[in-house]
Amino acid sequence: MKRTIHDWLRHFENHRAGWSAPDWEHLPPCRLDPERRRLLAESLAIFQIGETGGGTRLRRFVTESAGLGGRSREAVYARAVDLFIAEENDHARLLAGLVGYLGGELKRKHWANSVFRSVRTWLGLEFNLQVLLTAELIADAYYGLLARAVPDAVVSEVCGRIVRDEAGHIGFHRTYFSLRHRGRLPVGTALWGLQFQMLYLMAEGLVWREHGACLRAFGIGRAPFQSRGRAACRRFLSLPDGGAGEADVAFPASPAVDSAS
Repeated sequence: MKRTIHDWLRHFENHRAGWSAPDWEHLPPCRLDPERRRLLAESLAIFQIGETGGGTRLRRFVTESAGLGGRSREAVYARAVDLFIAEENDHARLLAGLVGYLGGELKRKHWANSVFRSVRTWLGLEFNLQVLLTAELIADAYYGLLARAVPDAVVSEVCGRIVRDEAGHIGFHRTYFSLRHRGRLPVGTALWGLQFQMLYLMAEGLVWREHGACLRAFGIGRAPFQSRGRAACRRFLSLPDGGAGEADVAFPASPAVDSAS
């Protein structure tokens, strides 16, 4: 489907209107064994930190440097960013409920999240969004694989919901980057793609280092984790090039939860 910035604003308006969380107080007990439940709760608690925050830096960067070729379009983009941030905050609440369901405790801070937050402030809006995008590409692998592998209906439902939302977030960011790349020569787009891949690989390594034990506990090895994440990265980079206009940017349908890893 071809989507514009205006399409993404409507997407977030309609998508968030139908958002709901499980009834945490009336769920049956989690039946995972204690060790796997502990590992999963600790892993999800780290991801939960990354979904929190008011988006102050991102909103400031959007105001200062959206660069989308017109005030009207930039105003629509700013509103869409507000709704994107609100959806990320919905994920934070959803993950908080899931951590509690698993018998875990939320974390106030974590070194990996501190690194991501610091890096995002270095080079303005485009780099900020690149860091967010790498996290969402990795989240597609993390939640998508857990949705298939964890033998618990509540965990599977929550992970499936998040991975479907992340597909929209990735598409939204791709529209932005396509508009930003319109005036670049092919060599500029190629160099951007190279540095983005390097950023992605660094993030992938950090995430596996921190969450590999949890994924392995559910039979998910490093190879399928890398395969699914890198496939999502390749799909993003192989979409229409930076010379495409806003109305020419096409996105694949949201992936199914059980898509091949």
